[in-house]
Amino acid sequence: MPAQDTRFHARRLADRLPPLPAAMRGNGGRERARHAFVTRTLAALVADRSVTGDRAEDWRRVASELAMLWQMSAPGDDFQGAVLELEALARQAADLEPEPAGLPSGAGPRGGDLIFPWQAGADDWISVPDGPAGPFVSTAMAMPNQAGIARTVVLVSQRHRYHAGSSHADAYIEDGIRIERLDAEAEWARAREKWNEDHGAWHSR
Repeated sequence: MPAQDTRFHARRLADRLPPLPAAMRGNGGRERARHAFVTRTLAALVADRSVTGDRAEDWRRVASELAMLWQMSAPGDDFQGAVLELEALARQAADLEPEPAGLPSGAGPRGGDLIFPWQAGADDWISVPDGPAGPFVSTAMAMPNQAGIARTVVLVSQRHRYHAGSSHADAYIEDGIRIERLDAEAEWARAREKWNEDHGAWHSR
């Protein structure tokens, strides 16, 4: 299926998504939240919109939540079989989507590149808007709320900071927000200089 035709794919999945079985409506509402997330995200894709700003990431998140619904459903029932099939279709749809439009290099507030969190790599130094900066650790989707809305959590290493108090910091960002990828070599040099300053100040007390 051509990438530009994934709206049809989204409508197909939305039409085939079965209601959540009554037996899965407990568990603190976690499965209801996952089902609401899938429904909400598919509705956005049908309307040619993106929840995250990256349609391929939307599809990956739909597939991930369908996989969780599959794991929590009763083995062998119709619902389990349906969501397993829909998960496979969602992963196929993710591969059909083009890369999101890039922003001009150096457009970030600190002169770095603006990227989505899932575009960061292991060697990147990132800065989260109104949040921590440091080497990128990982990113994931947080648990959806009851309205099917989920934020993105970004883990940023803080080991470069003297007396950081923690090996990493968790930052939660809203839909569509980009982080900034900075010059890792320059940031490491600044971090080492700051570390030495703080170390000297501490031991001179």
